Amino acid sequence: MRKLFPLFLWLHLLAQAADLPNCSHRLQRGQTVAAVARLYGLPVADVLAANPGLDVYHLEIGTSILLPTPVNGWPQRQLATGETAASLGYPLDQLANLNPGVDLDCLVAGQTLNLPCTTGMAVVPITPATDTPPPPSGDWQQVTLPDGRKGWAPRATMLVPSPTPLTPDQVVELAQRFQGAPYVWGGMSPNGVDCSGFVQEVFRLSGHTLPRLADEQFQQTSPIEQPQPGDLVFFTTYLPGPSHVGISLGGQDFLHASSSRGVIRASLEDNYFKTRYLGAHRLSVWTQNQQARNP
Repeated sequence: MRKLFPLFLWLHLLAQAADLPNCSHRLQRGQTVAAVARLYGLPVADVLAANPGLDVYHLEIGTSILLPTPVNGWPQRQLATGETAASLGYPLDQLANLNPGVDLDCLVAGQTLNLPCTTGMAVVPITPATDTPPPPSGDWQQVTLPDGRKGWAPRATMLVPSPTPLTPDQVVELAQRFQGAPYVWGGMSPNGVDCSGFVQEVFRLSGHTLPRLADEQFQQTSPIEQPQPGDLVFFTTYLPGPSHVGISLGGQDFLHASSSRGVIRASLEDNYFKTRYLGAHRLSVWTQNQQARNP
């Protein structure tokens, strides 16, 4: 029996180290699909594609969300002597979701675990404060914490203002990263937005300036006939005049912050919006650039 034990242990570890494709996450209170995607460093579109038929408008606590395996597989970590699941710095429930069947309380040196595609934050204490910590491998952005410590955050998960104004198509690409963000009255971040806050924040991150309220955004943009990607679409809803706004995806589709569903995709052909549509507007700088190209 003693001769068989090492072979059994080796086979056991090999099975646990396998990158199992059927990883899943059970929704917790307040979580959206976008929030789950951010937790694991996955594109929202990939999570939605892996869960066909999921009603993102009526999510319930405990709903199982399938986590698609990244193209290059999940990042992996081979445990060193003395390391535990808790010492890796990830929430234990995330590690359990990415390593189904693995007993996180009985890990051994040499065992390989799947990890999320992002750590969310790698904090590196600095002494003295003027020193710069070396970045982890990959594309990271250096950040400074309120207590003066510096660290690195994965750039792919950060929404950093663009140093140069983005094009309309790039604005749309950025706006789509907000899909699934919850609705919060007065909110202006991916943690929660209202309709005009969503628009203002997307354009702020895109290197453009817009006022805060929908009616102000209406006044400070130029009316156009047909909306193109990146243009604004306005509606009269709870107040007369432009009281609701979204970002056009081109054609009839647009993104907006719904008071009941958060940031979602909708259509100008929907009965609710068709009867309340006031028209499309474009950033004045885009209108001027277009006129310069087509005198």
